[in-house]
Amino acid sequence: MRFKLDVPIKSTDLNLNHKDRIVSLGSCFSEEIAEKLKHAGFSVLSNPFGTLFHPDAIATVLDRSLLSDNQVDIIERDGLYFSWDSSSKIYATSKNALIDLVLKERKQLKSSLENATLLIITFGSAWKYEHNELGCTVANCHKMPSNFFTKKLSSTIEMQNDWESLLQNLKSINPQLKVLFTVSPVRHKKDGLVENSRSKSRLIDLVHSLTESDNALYFPSYEIMMDELRDYRFYESDLVHPNQLAINYIWETFKKASISAGAQDIISEYIQLKRNVNH
Repeated sequence: MRFKLDVPIKSTDLNLNHKDRIVSLGSCFSEEIAEKLKHAGFSVLSNPFGTLFHPDAIATVLDRSLLSDNQVDIIERDGLYFSWDSSSKIYATSKNALIDLVLKERKQLKSSLENATLLIITFGSAWKYEHNELGCTVANCHKMPSNFFTKKLSSTIEMQNDWESLLQNLKSINPQLKVLFTVSPVRHKKDGLVENSRSKSRLIDLVHSLTESDNALYFPSYEIMMDELRDYRFYESDLVHPNQLAINYIWETFKKASISAGAQDIISEYIQLKRNVNH
């Protein structure tokens, strides 16, 4: 007797080992996977500009980093300065200090991408907030009034066009770089549950279109959560975020699909050694 449907997981053929360098960008779920990789002894750069949800917001920080762009769109609030391209993690007490910080992070991201084996991208939402004056998608509204922005549901085709161009740019700076797309299983309840479903469907359509590129892959973290772990006991008390049990399950699946057998043995030894040291 079967009590659940299993999502077929194909090998990603990444065969990651501990010599590989990884960059992870996107929603808060991308940070969970990045932390698992770090805990397993991998070198990972995770969300240097903070949590980013919309494909446009992720594309912007990548584009500006790859182009070594010196322009920084700044907002001041309560004596602090923030960037429209970043989460509230990036802030400073003066404009010049913020510019220096953003440019430093862009330089680090570009350098990491030039030397990375894998870029993990986790899309969170297709709902975007467009700044009415600047005419661009912001990464974070930074608690500014709602009339500063227009909320829109992006079409698959407009997101696809931007990302196809970006994938080519990434390939030009690092031909060996693989891009692994995932869709975050976190529900964006504030948008509404129906609206969240519309959003996720567009993101899934987007990533499957992008994986037609020869350097782009897909890992079904969203499908694992929705079909294999479709019970609220696998969620935090907010009924929105996957809990640690679910994250561990998805991580184990990712590990089997993407990490070489030799590296998996090293991970087991490494984690046991850390436990012994901590005790």
